[in-house]
Amino acid sequence: MARTGGHERGVRALERGLAVLAAMNRHKVASVVELARETRLPRPTVYRLLETLRSAGFVARAGSANRFCLARQVRTLSDGFVDDEWISGTAKPLMAEFTRKLVWPLALMTFEEGRMVIRETTHPASSLSIDYGMVGRRLPMLRTAAGRVYLAVCPDNERRTILDMLAHSDAGEDRFDARRLGALLDSIRAQGYALQDREINPKTSGISVPIRGSRVFVCVSMIWIASALTMEDVHKRFASPLRALAGRIADEIAGRAAPPALKSPSAWQQSRQP
Repeated sequence: MARTGGHERGVRALERGLAVLAAMNRHKVASVVELARETRLPRPTVYRLLETLRSAGFVARAGSANRFCLARQVRTLSDGFVDDEWISGTAKPLMAEFTRKLVWPLALMTFEEGRMVIRETTHPASSLSIDYGMVGRRLPMLRTAAGRVYLAVCPDNERRTILDMLAHSDAGEDRFDARRLGALLDSIRAQGYALQDREINPKTSGISVPIRGSRVFVCVSMIWIASALTMEDVHKRFASPLRALAGRIADEIAGRAAPPALKSPSAWQQSRQP
């Protein structure tokens, strides 16, 4: 009987841990208080679960001590199906069509642990590309067009947490002046796109727009040889097609069937009420 009780306690702990992971997946970054509220679990329990998940590599601290984000190890939970399937099935063909028509290569980037990560590119299909082997490369938030546009349009609470994370970074590329950055992000929101810092690669420039859903999913950037186009050229000839591409990708993503969700925390929590 004691063995059965122990088994039940173990299953319940697993359910609670999955509920915390599911909540983190919805919020990207969250505090212990926020996770406790959403999962309806006591804060000490949430903290213990987070520390266990952190030691196993599934979550990481996000800047301040009481905020957490998902870590790379969480990807191993989805090895049974193709991770980022929607990228290859939806975004990639549309990106390829853009590059066939307008020649310049594109890169699809997502936010991960204080960096923008390149998920897909059309560099191999562009005769004007000078960059290869880009997929998987991690680039700084504040120097890339994608990182800047992501910061400009993501929810306020997520932006604050990302900036807190960057403020705790030792990397020089993560340093920023809050007032100047605030003005830059306001400008990006007004124009609908961001430009890349030339410090990343003085030979190339980039422009990026967000792909929107219920939240910012990802950013798509066009990269060009810096000496080939002026910023005025890019604004007149490419900003509108790039925004149209982002809209098409967002529409396609919204039209796809949503994957089965984890059982809601409130439902399993209620089922465990004595």
